[in-house]
Amino acid sequence: MIDFRPIILAGGSGTRFWPRSRRAEAKQVLALDGERTMIQRTIDRLEPLVSSGKTWVITNDLLSDKICCQLDKVPEEQVLCEPAARNTAPAAGLAALLLEKIAPGSVLGVFPSDHVIADEVAFVATIQRAVALAAEGENMVVLGIQPTHAETGYGYIETGEALRDGILHVRRFTEKPNRA
Repeated sequence: MIDFRPIILAGGSGTRFWPRSRRAEAKQVLALDGERTMIQRTIDRLEPLVSSGKTWVITNDLLSDKICCQLDKVPEEQVLCEPAARNTAPAAGLAALLLEKIAPGSVLGVFPSDHVIADEVAFVATIQRAVALAAEGENMVVLGIQPTHAETGYGYIETGEALRDGILHVRRFTEKPNRA
């Protein structure tokens, strides 16, 4: 059985939804649909994929108390605060180092806390395939969607040759390109 460990990145400052979302009240702790917060929806979405007590959250000092109060399924000691806000790669690296000590050989999945997923059944099936592929060896699996328009606020994946059914090699990843 594959030991899958989701890491939820929840340290963002929330400037895109200003004025509703601010540093101490970032979008991931808001219930934009009036029912569940974005981070609660993220945890709910991953629940069919992971055993209890295996999910971790990386956040910041301003949000940690709110997040702990919202997540009854994640032990408080598994909600970690970044020592300094440095974006995605350092937060994922921190989680990877920690989990290599706690659960060597586990498959680490890094997920943003603020995505809206329309087809959650397809999402779960895709994550199951991704976890299985990652567990086959020294693989890093990156998920992406086909963009509908150019957007400098997001990174993009340049794909390479096909590996097998719907799985492509990554030629290059570009983080939030300039407008030029």
